[in-house]
Amino acid sequence: MEAKMVKKDSVKLAGFAVKTRTKDGENLKAIPKFWLDYISDGRCKKLHEESFLERHAEYGACFPENPENSEFTYVIGVEVKEGYNVPDGYHVCTIPQALYAVFSSPPADEANFSSSIQGTWKYIYSEWFPKSGYEFDNGKVDFELYDERCMGETGKICDIYIPVVKK
Repeated sequence: MEAKMVKKDSVKLAGFAVKTRTKDGENLKAIPKFWLDYISDGRCKKLHEESFLERHAEYGACFPENPENSEFTYVIGVEVKEGYNVPDGYHVCTIPQALYAVFSSPPADEANFSSSIQGTWKYIYSEWFPKSGYEFDNGKVDFELYDERCMGETGKICDIYIPVVKK
């Protein structure tokens, strides 16, 4: 799995948020459940019908809250068109500009998609970071990008963006 280095400008998101933490793997259960609820309870459909929507791709972004307690806010959101106002009821936030190492999860079917993404995260932290010459750019936001390659039943791929700086 190779990283592609990309400098990305800031992105304004609108969507929905949940607080979770990495302690005891809480996030590995909370985030997939959050996605299932988001898709099944109508929020996904509603969000994709909004006029402020830039494109039909979703971000799953981790905004650090309390690093000592491994807490963060996880946001499922879409890019907001420049100059558009977002109505009440949505969580609005901005992913800051950063240099990213971008990884693509291995193609997976619907049943294995979540574990494919989690396996990619595990690879990034256990294998790639120790050998890369880079470290996580603290204070920045990592995210998953779910675009047209995530639609359909098989061959689903997700890109993971990790903000980095040279060691």
